[in-house]
Amino acid sequence: MKNDLKKIYKALSAILYLKPFFLLIASLIMLAVMIISFSCIPAGKKPNVEPGGQSQAITVEQAPESNNYHGLRFETTLLESSRVSDNFPRLVCLGDSVTFGWNITYEKSFPYLLEEKLREQYPEVMVINAGIGGQTVIDGLDHLDRDVFYYDPQVVIISFGLNDSLIIKEGLQGQNNPALDQIEKEGENIKYDESLINENTYFNNVSLDIFNNTYRQLIDELSEKSLEVLIMGTNPVMAELQWEDRDTALKQVESYRLYNQTARDIAEDYGLIFVDLQEGFIAGGRSGTLIQSDGVHPSEIGLSLISEILYITLGSIDLDGNKKK
Repeated sequence: MKNDLKKIYKALSAILYLKPFFLLIASLIMLAVMIISFSCIPAGKKPNVEPGGQSQAITVEQAPESNNYHGLRFETTLLESSRVSDNFPRLVCLGDSVTFGWNITYEKSFPYLLEEKLREQYPEVMVINAGIGGQTVIDGLDHLDRDVFYYDPQVVIISFGLNDSLIIKEGLQGQNNPALDQIEKEGENIKYDESLINENTYFNNVSLDIFNNTYRQLIDELSEKSLEVLIMGTNPVMAELQWEDRDTALKQVESYRLYNQTARDIAEDYGLIFVDLQEGFIAGGRSGTLIQSDGVHPSEIGLSLISEILYITLGSIDLDGNKKK
């Protein structure tokens, strides 16, 4: 295709050089060639549309091969409110890459597996995967209208904490050192505080206070809609995390534990069901097979276990949003 275009461009250039009279005609031909070129862009790119947008010309077969692209699952973006409303009950799983199903196909994500299990009792049930990789509880709150209320669900399953509790290191060995950045930009002839370079400090992606307060605000907004809310804790992580050093790894594991406990405390304060994945994974055994090689994200087996834990938990709830007595 590229060789053909080059030949066309060379021919047009010769015409323009020899016959200025053909300027208008040549311009029109070049415009047509450009249109043809753009039409040859491969299909399969993720459309930049919100759920319910005009995306009917895109098919699931054109979805990206990668299971790790940023944003909602491609299958979720294709859902329209008119079609979703035909299904009842509706559940939304709001969370991060664990909900999304990082490095896993859509059919192996736990929301999909949960829907398959629930269909035995509720043939018209729909479980919507509103997980986004890298998402924090702050993002979840910001996306409530688009990713939750849009679908008018009866039940919402929330899971945040992995990205919120993520350890970020500053200092000489850290990722973010303002003093070093200044030296790099302005050269050696500047004054700086050596302590800014030599000290290594740690902080969380979202502070624990903000995590706690934002989580509660998220639940408050869901409660205003009279939705049944479940809080799902974070899954266990492997001790041999692939972090840059052991000190950071240990701090990260402790941070995960602390944020998970905070989510549990919030559920208790609101009288909500807390889905404890820590206990569930330990009971499931074979921890090495439940987590992917990155030490954080559940494997296909781990996600299947999550769907089973949720299925059992939902047995105590009528899916119209009322707890069974």
